[in-house]
Amino acid sequence: MRTIDDRPERLFLLFVLVHTFCWTVVPALVNPNLPYDVIEGLAWGHEWQWGYYKHPPIKPWFLEAMAVVSGRADWAMYLLSQLCVVGAFWAVWRLAREFFSPAMALVAVLLLEGVYYHNFTSPEFNVNVAQLPFWALTILFTWWGLTRRTTLPWVLAGACIGLGFLSKYVFLFLVMAIVVMLFAVREFRPVLKSPGPWIGALVSLAVAAPHLYWFVANDFPTIAYAVEMADPGKPSLFNHIFYPLRLLVGQSLILIPVLLMLLTLRRKEGELPEPVQTSTAAGPFLLFTALGPPLLMALMSALFGWKIRSMWATPLFLTASVTLIYFLRERLTTVRLRGFTIALGLLFSLSLLAYAGHAFIGPAFTERPKRVHFPGLALADEVTRRWHDHFEKPPEIIIGSYWVAGNVAYYAPHRATVFIDADPGKAPWVTPEQMRRHGAVIIGFSRREALQMVPFDPERVIDTGPVTLAPEYWKDLKPFEFWMLILPPSDKAGADLGRIAVDGATDRAAMAEDAVTSALQRW
Repeated sequence: MRTIDDRPERLFLLFVLVHTFCWTVVPALVNPNLPYDVIEGLAWGHEWQWGYYKHPPIKPWFLEAMAVVSGRADWAMYLLSQLCVVGAFWAVWRLAREFFSPAMALVAVLLLEGVYYHNFTSPEFNVNVAQLPFWALTILFTWWGLTRRTTLPWVLAGACIGLGFLSKYVFLFLVMAIVVMLFAVREFRPVLKSPGPWIGALVSLAVAAPHLYWFVANDFPTIAYAVEMADPGKPSLFNHIFYPLRLLVGQSLILIPVLLMLLTLRRKEGELPEPVQTSTAAGPFLLFTALGPPLLMALMSALFGWKIRSMWATPLFLTASVTLIYFLRERLTTVRLRGFTIALGLLFSLSLLAYAGHAFIGPAFTERPKRVHFPGLALADEVTRRWHDHFEKPPEIIIGSYWVAGNVAYYAPHRATVFIDADPGKAPWVTPEQMRRHGAVIIGFSRREALQMVPFDPERVIDTGPVTLAPEYWKDLKPFEFWMLILPPSDKAGADLGRIAVDGATDRAAMAEDAVTSALQRW
């Protein structure tokens, strides 16, 4: 008790360091290959666009920046995830200090280890993880704006809203909850007469403006993708009832570990309740920011029958512990923390063991490798070797799926650009002129798939044949099969370095010609 009261800041720092170290090192040790969302983001981020057909740009930018700084070290991508997680933890720590004693504020942060979005799923850096610090910081700065009555917190909140929007549009559910709160709660309405919130709104628009321009200029591709992901398929009244209920019930169950940890803090008869700084503003603020976004998600699901994916709820629980402690304050105490410490240690250890076991042992039972066992480095080396059999300069463009071509482009000695699925809508940064000048590698899981991605000049394609590689796993599993083609540069010097005609089978030529027609139609 005295230890946690006397040194909460040091204990918070220790917790952050331990969490960051463990959830960086363990994934780096058990994952031979980076996860799917990371490879996808690196394929995008290499091009530094203001938006991508699936998502806004923060995730790819962060990944590319980390790749440049670290020299493309895999562990750095896991570190990036944990920096976002502990950045959110810091904001929750500061928010909790507004209401609770240092000891209880620390407990509020430690309880967040009970949410598996903050540990088990966090190593795969994606748009959900990227928005975590901005979500928590927006809530913190909004509270400061409401209570300190100065402009700076609103400016900071606006900047975080803009960056959160550039992470994932789900962030708008938090913004809507805050806006409704400002108008609905009597204590907060006077702040609307001050310049702070309006300046914050302008800042958020300024931060998001370049992406919004890209968004309109490209005919709203990210919205189309989001609707496609949420579309349950066949319209039905059942969708409007089942999916919002599934969202609320399913996400509520995620809080079970947090509630079990809270049980260890129950106040016994005769013990003093935990001191809490209460106010007429605190309760509504915590309720709106904690419950507003999931309820708005459920409302959207009910109105449109959309299937809200579970990972979209990743940031929803950041203030859950603060809210629970605030409203259960009369029943909780930090007098006895032994049980809480044991529960936290068990949960932390089991989460790490479950993650490691999932990657290291799981495929031995299923006989199917995880994505993290993909032979990305070996494939990149083999593709590079075959390319250099014909050309001296390294490949500049890899044509294929996010996953296959993305792995080759990232793990190859020379970082290449990915022409995703040979689709200009997915990779507008690649032009026919660039492919004619530099040539390209075409890689797929089969010859048919590879031939379908030939963008032009099928008669000039070099067929290097199949590539067979074993998964990066300690037990023998079914090998991966690939097929590699080379589109040579169209300049005479490049083409003369080793052009090899495709075998000449008429069925392949016809498939390639069909692919050319399809590609030209997409352009």
